[in-house]
Amino acid sequence: MLGIVAFSAEAPAQSQSGAQKPPTTTFRSGLDLIAVDVQVIDREGTPVAGLGPEKFEVTINGRRRRVVSANLVESRSVTTLTAAERAAATSGPPVIPNLPRVVFMAIDCLSFDSSASRHVIASARDFIDRLPATDEVGLFAYPYGPKMSPTMDHAAVSRALSTVLGQRDVPSNQFHLRPSEIVDLSAAASAAQPRDASLLESVVRRECGNPPEDVCRQRLMLEITGAALYYEGQGNAGLGMLRSLLEQISVINGRKTLVLISAGMMASDVPGGRPDISELGMQVGKEAARSNTSIYTLYLDTAAIDRFSADVRSGDKNLQSEARDSDVLGRWLDQFSGAAGGALFKVQVGSGEYAFDRVLKEISAYYLLGVEPAEDDRDGRTHEIKVKTTQKNVTIRGRRWVTVPKRDAGPTEAASEGTSAEPARAPAPAAPPKRMVPANVQALADLFDRDVVAFQQQLASTQDLASLIRDFRASDNPWPNATRRASVFALELSIAGLRSNNGYAHDEGGRLLAEYSVRVRQPEASDAFECAWLWTEVAALEGLFMADNAMLFVPRAVERCPANGRLHLAYAIVSEQQWLRGTVGAEAEAQILQRYEEAFKFSDTAAEARMRAAWFLSRTGKLDQAVALLEPAPARDADPYVVYLTALVRGQVLRARGQLDEAASAYRAALATWPGAQSARVGLMTLQLSRGERQEAASLAEAAETAPTDQFDPWWTYWLGDYRVYPSIVAKLREMAQ
Repeated sequence: MLGIVAFSAEAPAQSQSGAQKPPTTTFRSGLDLIAVDVQVIDREGTPVAGLGPEKFEVTINGRRRRVVSANLVESRSVTTLTAAERAAATSGPPVIPNLPRVVFMAIDCLSFDSSASRHVIASARDFIDRLPATDEVGLFAYPYGPKMSPTMDHAAVSRALSTVLGQRDVPSNQFHLRPSEIVDLSAAASAAQPRDASLLESVVRRECGNPPEDVCRQRLMLEITGAALYYEGQGNAGLGMLRSLLEQISVINGRKTLVLISAGMMASDVPGGRPDISELGMQVGKEAARSNTSIYTLYLDTAAIDRFSADVRSGDKNLQSEARDSDVLGRWLDQFSGAAGGALFKVQVGSGEYAFDRVLKEISAYYLLGVEPAEDDRDGRTHEIKVKTTQKNVTIRGRRWVTVPKRDAGPTEAASEGTSAEPARAPAPAAPPKRMVPANVQALADLFDRDVVAFQQQLASTQDLASLIRDFRASDNPWPNATRRASVFALELSIAGLRSNNGYAHDEGGRLLAEYSVRVRQPEASDAFECAWLWTEVAALEGLFMADNAMLFVPRAVERCPANGRLHLAYAIVSEQQWLRGTVGAEAEAQILQRYEEAFKFSDTAAEARMRAAWFLSRTGKLDQAVALLEPAPARDADPYVVYLTALVRGQVLRARGQLDEAASAYRAALATWPGAQSARVGLMTLQLSRGERQEAASLAEAAETAPTDQFDPWWTYWLGDYRVYPSIVAKLREMAQ
């Protein structure tokens, strides 16, 4: 939708030949209209010329509005029209030569891998080469990749496009679930009696055997929920970046075309199913209307090659499942493109030429309708609009949303007395769009900058945390030039949601965390901030003892930051937390030990990793291996926390082996490191009592009973991992974000 403009209901039809004057448009004073652009095409995608205003029907919010004028806007100069095109143009309303078009190429890099993208990227470069030299072309590869503002240097954009690679990140999972199964099973899992769902039971039998073990069933259900959360976060991150792009290009006057290349976005199409991205998706559609942008999507259907992936080979594999997967991945893109005035074209890996040819043909012309709004339409808000035509055997493409400025807002695009046959000078750039940050989000963001303690208190006391998180996800960045600060803010907000006892807040916190796990990723290699953010995220999940949720993030964090010993140690701790909860069985024990051994390789985690691995081994009955890992003891100047726990664990292991004197010495060493620690004191007391040393045992018991209530014992935080120092970790991350 363009601005409020003046149109004539009876523009004269004049010849477009070079010998005659250019068409003149007469404007009726005092009648302000809204400009609505639509495309009318035949079955081949060719624009249909010669339609007047009487051929169109427009409704806003379901109420019919009068169409005053209809002008066909051509993308080429009139001097390039063929004789047939010129005859068609002069038989009806006038054809207006357009200002240079703006075409943006957007690449959803996370949706496909490098092999799948190669050919379609080559086709996109050919598409750019075929655009008229006067067209301005921009590029936006997200979440990371080349980004270029609109330029007539098509060769430069093509060169940048050649560097784009697919970067699909598939989470490591135990089970083999198809996209359609994740959607359908998440809906079945939310039902009151999920075991009654036939699809769920068939997948349980396929993955867990028949009859299935309860532990396997539980792990499967957790993986379904976790996978849905992960893809929901990825989808929301992608939509958020598209929304940012649309906001940026809204300052460019006139109609824009966005060509999106994506291998799909997993979105539920069943009630109660997940991933659910409908809310943010609607906002992106409205942003397309505000920015006057039509969106065409080339959906790269990878089902044919995905059937050879490990997940699909081991899972359900039939043509019906492939078709369902394709629908799940492409459905939302189809709806989104249609609502934004474009269309979706499905292309197979190794093709794409036809789709680009069709887009090039369709965007070569459009109708600019002058529509008279009602007074109650003029509120500056986004309204639903529908455009129909009485012309037979044609397809009409138009955006679903329109923004009608207030009457006192003034025209946003001035109309001239005549329209020249030569391309006109582009109007001056419009003012930047007003940033939209809800008051509750802005107030909390201000507190985040001003007072850390007050921010934490306010976050903890927020009554409707779920709404606050939703408002933040839907808002503009409170710090438009400081994305790192927004990432830290999002992390603290999401952890507060996950910590909440409110189910809605917990759910929204998980979505936000998954989204920003994608947003903080850097092109190719990670940087120090990304690794620090990931460590902070993982430390929080350790402390919340949300092992299954943590497993959605920790493996990728280790992959992104392989030189970070704390992440390797956290990976082992979270794996052991799963083992404690019973969501993994004895078959995972070797893997847990292997992850601890990876943390042995880093000087800052070696001592703690050996101590934790020893305690894990002792509980699996491997006492000799446990004792071996506890030698030698950590250096005296090492972290007292680790020194104490190593001595305590050594005492426990030696006691289990029957080496009671050595165990007593270990307990005393622990108390020497951390005087008054209850766990070592109680361990020594019970040991001495069992050996008949009643006097010392009584003395230790009395000391335990009279100890101050605020006396800290490191053992109390053993299972929290790095969460024990979470405040200092967050403080360091905040410093890096400044």
